Amino acid sequence: MYASYKDQIEFLIVYVREAHPEKLRQGNETGIVGRPKILDERIILATACVTKYRFTIPMVIDGMDGKVNNDYKAAPVRVTVTDIDGKVAFYAGPGPFDFKLPPVERTLKKLIANAGRMPPPPVPQWGQPVNGLRCGLSLDPEQLAIGQEVLIRLRFENTTDKPVNFYYKPTEAIKHLAINGANGQQLKVEASSTAGRSRFRRRSSPVQRIAPGQAFETEVEGKIVAASDQETFAVGQFNVVYHIEADNETLAQIQPAPTQPVWTGKLSSGTCTIDLDLPRQAGCIDCHGDADYHHKETWDCAICHVGEVDSDNFGVKTESCAQCHPRDGVYGRRQILGPGGEFDMASKHISGTIEDKDCLLCHDNKQHRNGVVSLIDPDSGGTEPWTGTGTDFCLACHDGDPPANISFPAESTGTGFDKLEFLGSALSQTKQSCSYCHAPHGSPYPSLLKDLHSH
Repeated sequence: MYASYKDQIEFLIVYVREAHPEKLRQGNETGIVGRPKILDERIILATACVTKYRFTIPMVIDGMDGKVNNDYKAAPVRVTVTDIDGKVAFYAGPGPFDFKLPPVERTLKKLIANAGRMPPPPVPQWGQPVNGLRCGLSLDPEQLAIGQEVLIRLRFENTTDKPVNFYYKPTEAIKHLAINGANGQQLKVEASSTAGRSRFRRRSSPVQRIAPGQAFETEVEGKIVAASDQETFAVGQFNVVYHIEADNETLAQIQPAPTQPVWTGKLSSGTCTIDLDLPRQAGCIDCHGDADYHHKETWDCAICHVGEVDSDNFGVKTESCAQCHPRDGVYGRRQILGPGGEFDMASKHISGTIEDKDCLLCHDNKQHRNGVVSLIDPDSGGTEPWTGTGTDFCLACHDGDPPANISFPAESTGTGFDKLEFLGSALSQTKQSCSYCHAPHGSPYPSLLKDLHSH
């Protein structure tokens, strides 16, 4: 699978080859027997794969020369993530063993937070060499919430001019981490199901041979939790150090017994500092996403919504217009309120400060969460939708007898607020009606006029 970051995250599956072509026997539903010989046969098999597993991610097919498979060493499965410049930001190990989602998720989050480019990796904190070996430690991320996945990288470097045989047991790695806060609180890492896997995991012996000037690297994934179930969490800075000790008693446990001398001593990494925060409470956006303009800048649903989520009484507040519409653009919508908004122009439909109740004189926002703002019948007091023409809607107020909840200033300019004299004009019969010449909310020109000559 391949993911790239451009203006947004894009995913792509590359079909590189058939996993078990020997199972494609005579009479199977695809009609292909054994490994395909031509591209058309591979297309048939790839189509059957998409149909069977109902992939929603787009899929492309590697050529019969297997170039993508060879370039990426993709078989049987491999995840690659590229950044906005097309550079590889993450390259997983071969699957299915290394088909793990947490590293992919971490990479995508970093790309999103850094405009599509990967930030520099955390710098290892090195301890002092002991008997020719030194240990470096880094944590990623360095700022996280309690319970969040953290990646711990360990690097054991040979500082001598001779090989060093180092005993390392991945399943015990997290036991050697010490996490302490300024108040004396101790935390620990709770290993994930993939914890302790290193680049050397397929070797049968736990003894790693490190060449002169080279290093053995390994990673541990897990969550930072309280060291005791009774403790409450404190937040802030914590220091993390990795300690490991190997003596004759330790080496006696190695199976099979090593045939060459193994490193012994007490080794510590440098000190890493992490900033720990309380976990954020899950909100509506965790499920519904933040792709629409309503949910871009707030986690507090009560600002616009009333009632209990998933109940019949859940809905949109009838008075919440001013929460969103001072925002510039609002995902392509017009800015109505606030500085630079339509009601901030030279001439505006309603004078003074605009309140939510003023918007509701003409608009019904009960379906606004679905992107719909309907006109209402002014004579109904806001209870009935408007079903008439645009001209008739304007004349509901501008007929000399406005509804009870509508009032006009005592003095007016121009021809006044009574527009009945225009009812019989040719313009009033067009689809554009009054809005052909006038803006509904505000205009940089007098009397809400539009500049028709600029179009």
